[in-house]
Amino acid sequence: MSLVVGIVLWTGICIGNWKRRIEITIDFLSVSFTLFVGYIFVRSLFTPQYIQSVYIGSAWILFLLIRNRENPTEIFSNILAIAGVLLAFYGVLQYIGYIKTQSYFPVIGSFDNPAGFAVSIVLCYPFLLHQISIGKRKMLKFMACLLLIVAVVLSGSRTGILALCVITILFFTVYYQRFINKRRIFFISGGALILIGLFIGLIYLKPDSASGRVLIWKVSAELHKEHMILGNGLGSFKADYMLEQAKYLSSSRANENDRMLAGNTNHPFNEYLLLLIEQGFVGVALLLLLLIAIFRSNVPLNSPALLALVSIVIFSCFSYPFKYAFVWFVTIYCLSLLDQRGGLRTICFNRPFLLIILIIQCFFLVKNIIFERTWKRISLITEKGTGLLDNELSIFTKLNDEWNGNSYFLYNYASELKNIELYEQSVDVFLHCESYNNTYDLQMQLADNYYQMGCWEEAENRYIQAQCMCPNRFLPLQGLLRLYAKSKNRILAERVALEILNKTVKVPSYTVSIIREEAKAHLNEKSIH
Repeated sequence: MSLVVGIVLWTGICIGNWKRRIEITIDFLSVSFTLFVGYIFVRSLFTPQYIQSVYIGSAWILFLLIRNRENPTEIFSNILAIAGVLLAFYGVLQYIGYIKTQSYFPVIGSFDNPAGFAVSIVLCYPFLLHQISIGKRKMLKFMACLLLIVAVVLSGSRTGILALCVITILFFTVYYQRFINKRRIFFISGGALILIGLFIGLIYLKPDSASGRVLIWKVSAELHKEHMILGNGLGSFKADYMLEQAKYLSSSRANENDRMLAGNTNHPFNEYLLLLIEQGFVGVALLLLLLIAIFRSNVPLNSPALLALVSIVIFSCFSYPFKYAFVWFVTIYCLSLLDQRGGLRTICFNRPFLLIILIIQCFFLVKNIIFERTWKRISLITEKGTGLLDNELSIFTKLNDEWNGNSYFLYNYASELKNIELYEQSVDVFLHCESYNNTYDLQMQLADNYYQMGCWEEAENRYIQAQCMCPNRFLPLQGLLRLYAKSKNRILAERVALEILNKTVKVPSYTVSIIREEAKAHLNEKSIH
């Protein structure tokens, strides 16, 4: 649904500007936004993920088009308000079981998890809240706002609940400003206590989740030290984090609780920390410049655009909102609505400029869509259990030659090669994928490949690496037990078997039970001999 809304709004903006001369005012906001986006765009050119450059360039063009004064921004704001109501209603239907989900979570909307669902609703919430102060049917609009709040609460998103409270307090603080000014100290202290109490309560609602994020932040903080000025590059976090986590958990700095909480991680759950790691202090400084431009803009505190940006600032502290294209669109849309106190000059663009940019964007977007759809079609065929046939294998090979920078394709391709016992080719693709997305699962796949090839030393190193990444997992120990038994290393095999039996079980499962029984059987077999 969010994708559809984004496409409709993008199309409407392009059509609305097609026959008009585009006039852009050069002010503090436009300059700071251009510097920030331009810096990330230039850095993205040095990665194989060309589609990222297209998205970043599209963001800048979209910002310019919406800032054109003649755009019907009120219509777009109403569309966002309606989209929020529809998305919330969809989520409530999921919660009551009327609409089934394929996820562990009861409410995810049209997203892959509750985080995307919650941030999308929270971004639409200020535009609906603004409608209460204008026009008629205020009670109906108030009920719609309650629907959005209920949907976020049902999703279980703690950051979403916190952001809703902050937005609501800010909005009604300005709305009832005259009344509040008379009791300013009382309301300021009361609001601060409510937010602090809510924040602490939300932490204790899921203490393990909060502790897990603290662990991720501690490990992530080590990643930026090597390239502090310019950062490690776009997408580097996925390639580097799990290695750093393995290093940390293997050191004396980690405790047993850290080792029990550790899992696969591909985002630091903090957009500012991610920016520091990948874009360095330069990227953070440019972001601060943009934030200064935002909060010195000539708009009231209760404007929906500014409130939506406040919610993004909050979400960016504890989640990964910019994983979703809808968040990118709303962010750019809100930025473009902010009026500055005065511009230096005005630059005009004619229609040919827009046409050339759209043609370039469409070429790369269509190319990427064709790649992704072809990959999805072939993946669905292999998921049916038929495996890779000659035709599917040739298509996979062709896609690999035309790779669009999506590391998940490389992982999928290498896994399929492993399933049809092309172990050497599978290792080559996995090693390529490791440069872009190094995970516990990838290390296990490499270890299994080397095991099947009889490369005991390489397999041992990969199993140990996987165990260091996620010490609470049992599968790496099972792999080591089988490897040592196969290579006739009885002493190490016995040691691993004992470690399996003495290891604390984080989540009881059938797989863990099988592994423990296998360890017992190995020890019993040794005692008989």
